[in-house]
Amino acid sequence: MKDTTQYQYAVAKGVMREQAIRLHHDRYEEIGFFKKNEIDPYEQLSTYFAAQAEDGVIVGVTRLIKDRLEELPTIQYFRIYDLEMAKLSQLDRTRFAEVSAFTKMPQHEVGAGLIKTVLQYSLDTGLTHWICCIDERVYKYMTRMIKFPLKVIGEPQVYLGSVTIPCALQLSEFLASLQQHRPSLYEFFMSPLNNVSERVSL
Repeated sequence: MKDTTQYQYAVAKGVMREQAIRLHHDRYEEIGFFKKNEIDPYEQLSTYFAAQAEDGVIVGVTRLIKDRLEELPTIQYFRIYDLEMAKLSQLDRTRFAEVSAFTKMPQHEVGAGLIKTVLQYSLDTGLTHWICCIDERVYKYMTRMIKFPLKVIGEPQVYLGSVTIPCALQLSEFLASLQQHRPSLYEFFMSPLNNVSERVSL
């Protein structure tokens, strides 16, 4: 039976933010990324985004970490190529953030809606670049199927249990690529938030 659940997406504040953080911690503990009661040093530096089901339960979460370039987790935990580090270092601190903590409850297809929410927030607040580290399999899927122009900025390594690739994404390049190669997905990402259904197949 097709899932007809409608979801609401938003910047998570107040109680919603607390619930989004709890979902992130619970899911990461389940798969062994976090130890029980582990303190997350990036929590206070982050803006959280949540997907909420019709019953009010938070079923998906991601966040943007805003900090000095050298303090971001991807920059700290991976060996970044000198040339790429030099390019990123030229960006104003207000122009980049790290996307992380991307997770959802099983059976809830909210990934595209979360990306849309973060993207629109980023464009509205003047961000031009995302930094992230992505599982190798997800990286291959996103570059091949969705045409994400993810730039590899350092050496892949095992991180949080799988081979992971440090990347940067220039948002203007991303949108231009989508408009050319996946126009329907481009229209979805650029349409008003929560305007009927916020689910689309990636």
